[in-house]
Parts: sequence; structure tokens; C-alpha cells
Amino acid sequence: MESSTKHKSPYGEYTIIVDSVGRKYRVGEDVKAITRKMLGYPIGRRLLLLGAWMSFFFGSVLEYGWGAASTTVISHYGWSLAEGFFNYTVYVLFQATICAMIFQRLREKGLISPRRALLFGGALLMVAYYLFANSFQPWIAYLGYAAIGGVGAGLGYAVGGGVVNKWFPEKRGWRLGLANGAWAYGAVPYILLYIFDFNSSNFQEILYITGLSIGIGLIIAGFLVADPPKYWWPKDVDPIAARQAKLKSRELKVNPPAVAQWTPREMLATPIGKAQMISFTLALAASLFNVSFYAPFGAAMGFGGGIAFAVGAAGFALTDGLGRPTQGFISSLIGRRKALTIFYSFMGIGGLGVLYAGLAHLAIPWAILAVATGAVSGACFVFDWLIIADYFGENNIGKNWSIPYALKVVGGAFGGIVAAVILTLVSGGTWADVVTSAPITITPLAWSVVFWIGAAFSLIAAALVWFVEKPPTIEDYIKVRLKLHEPIPEEVASKIPQEKLQALIQQYSK
Repeated sequence: MESSTKHKSPYGEYTIIVDSVGRKYRVGEDVKAITRKMLGYPIGRRLLLLGAWMSFFFGSVLEYGWGAASTTVISHYGWSLAEGFFNYTVYVLFQATICAMIFQRLREKGLISPRRALLFGGALLMVAYYLFANSFQPWIAYLGYAAIGGVGAGLGYAVGGGVVNKWFPEKRGWRLGLANGAWAYGAVPYILLYIFDFNSSNFQEILYITGLSIGIGLIIAGFLVADPPKYWWPKDVDPIAARQAKLKSRELKVNPPAVAQWTPREMLATPIGKAQMISFTLALAASLFNVSFYAPFGAAMGFGGGIAFAVGAAGFALTDGLGRPTQGFISSLIGRRKALTIFYSFMGIGGLGVLYAGLAHLAIPWAILAVATGAVSGACFVFDWLIIADYFGENNIGKNWSIPYALKVVGGAFGGIVAAVILTLVSGGTWADVVTSAPITITPLAWSVVFWIGAAFSLIAAALVWFVEKPPTIEDYIKVRLKLHEPIPEEVASKIPQEKLQALIQQYSK
């Protein structure tokens, strides 16, 4: 249904189109007219995609570089394992909270622009690494690297994802995977630097270089990003014709579009939405454990400094990033649910392979398995967007996506402080050893316990995706609306036989 009314905006004329499931499209305004008004100079979608890619690339170093840097950092400062990895947990807390909750809300209300967010974020990253290079007490690192750096990195992640989703509504698939993948492989140059040239003699200089380079990179990205008006659609693409073409495509046969446009409240009222929260959290915990502990585990097994160690540690981050667009492509062929079940299962089984190759001191198999597992470890981040868009629609994707992503805080707890405490206690340490710098030798049993927990999380997440997270039906939507005492939209009510609709109303309106 197309509005016959032409509306005017600072960017030109547009009309509002609403399709059969209630999705809105704002058609007519030119990309360069919008960016000229917002940025002061016109840029096209290619440069906007580059800005999003840079936002992910430079924001990723704190998260994916931590594992390679952690051994030297903990040793240099004389921290306990738990003190060091609590730093990572606090980082995830601030990164996920700022990214998913605070900035997302401010952005949707127009209170902060993507450009200002990245300029601010770049400055924060430089301050964070300055404090990290001078963290003579753990709390300085928690304030600097974790809190300030977490906010800066979170702004990079939030801006990048939003820019791709808003500017490429008709073809976001591989573009989102391409940009989002930089969140992992952006850290590869720094991981190699930390492996081969990071020690007590050049500790501060390396951290200063890291903070300065990623901070400037994020600031430059700030000049290549902007948000279009809500529901914007490219004027040279007919949204209704594009939707009909997609419905006939192979991808839509295995990934049917949402039956309606769900609000966050409606999404969470379904068993499917609840299962998505749980599976995403469990997969996140396993993924972040892999990110933070694969490199320290390899070093503990005697691989540190060698070529195999560099391949395993850097290769994990590289394939984590490159695997994301590949995952999206595979899911377009076999279906989101089937693909995600496979990826989560492989992450769990692959993690056990990494464990036992390491315990057997087989450096080359360890590296190969680390690289292979990296290729699926980022699946939860890609499919958080894809599944929520496919299952619950596009109109509220920003809010719907941010809810499960905020649960990254829980995953960060396991990938940081919880795993470190388990390693310390199972290795024979005490609670006093958890909070002091007493040296603890991590035992094979301790490594086995945390790796098996991570594998169990992955496999439980896979089971939830396969058995519970099936696409919601039109009947599910009507049931939820009735339970929440909300009216049924006409475009939805017309898709179900009237006698069945009346039966549902009688059943769920009591």
C-alpha cells in the first residue's frame, strides 16, 4: 500500500510505502543529498560502507587483541590470573552496555549522531591505552582499558552495524558480514605484534602505538558515517517489486520473511524470543571464552612465540572475521536455523579438539583446529541480526537486536573472570590466590573443565536453535497480540481464515 501523499524533507521529496506485513519504506530521497546535509559533503553508499567497516576494524582490537596480550600484561604488572581477566569482563560489560543499550537509545531518539559517537570513541580509545600502559594498580586498567576503552569500542560496534543495516536495507546480507567481520580480523596486525614484539622493554611504547593508531582510525571513520531517515529505502529500487522477487528466490524459500513487524515486548512474549535470548547468551559465553583463552592456553602448552602459535592465535581472529560473510552466504542456501545449528555444534566440538591437541602438545593440530574453530566463533553476532530480522521483522530491528546483544555481559563474565576463577581453584589455588599475585600453575584438569563448559554451552545453544527457535507463525503473532491486549493489524488479520481468527480471539482474550 503506497501513500499518495508526497512529503517534503531537507533531503527532497519522499513517499511512505507499507507492504503486506506492515513493513514501512521511505522512498525518494537521494543518498548524496542526505549525506551532504548531514556531513557537509556528499558521499555514496560505498564510502558509507567503508566507514562502517573501519568502525568495526579499529574498535575490535581491545576484544580480540586481549588474548595475545594478556600473558605479557599480567606478568608485567604482577597480577593474578583473575585480576587480569576481570579486566576483560569489565570491558565486555561497558562495550555491550554502551553499544546495545545506551547508544542505541540515544541514536534512535536523534540525541547523538554516528559521527560524534566515533569522534568521541576514537578519543576514548587513545585515553584507554594511555591508562593501560600505566596501570600500576589493577583498578587503573579497569577504569582505562575496560571502562573507557569498552565505551569507545562499543561506539565503534554500534555505529558500524547500524550504518550497514540502515543504508543497505535491500541487500544487507554479505555487506553486514563483510563489515562485521572486521570486528575480529581488525585485531590481526596487533595480535602478531603482541606475539613477536611485546615485552617489558617496549611495553608502554607498543600500547601507546596501539591506542594512537586505532583511535585515529576510528576518528577518520567518523567522517564517513551518517544515519538516513528512519525507514529509508533507495529511490532506484521498487520495495514491493524487490520483496516479491525475494519471495520467489531460493534464499526466501529457506528463509521466509517475518509474518509481521514485532515489537521487543511482543518478541519476548514468545517461547522463540526467550530461547533466542538463552541460546545467544550461551553461544556468546563460549565464543568470548575462545577469544580470550585460546592464546593463553596455547602459551601454557609451550607453543608461545612459535610459528604455530602465531598461526593459531592470529588465524583464529582472521577466520572469525572472514567466516562471518561466509556464514551469511551458507545460511542463504540451507536456511538460518540449520546453518546456525551446525555452526554452534562445530564451535563446541572444535573447542574440544583445541583442548586435546594442546594437552597432547601437538602445536600444528592445535593451530589448525584453532583456525577452524575461529571460522564459526563469530556466528552468534551475525545471526543475532539475521534471525531477528527474518523472524521478527525490520521496523524494530534496532531495539530487538539490542536486547540479546546486551546479554554479552553474561558471556563476558564466563570468558573473563569466571573462567579465570575456575582455572585458579581447580588448579589447587585458594580464594586468596584469586585476588593476589601469587603464581599459579594451571593444571590440565583445570583447562579441561573450562573447555568442557564452553563446549557444553555451544551444544546446548545448538539444541535450542534447532528444537525451539523455529520461525514464528501468523498464529503466534495473533496469540501474542491478544495476550498483551493489543489490536490485530488489518494486514495480519486478513491472512488467516476468519473462523480461526475468532477462535483464537475467544481463546486468548479471556
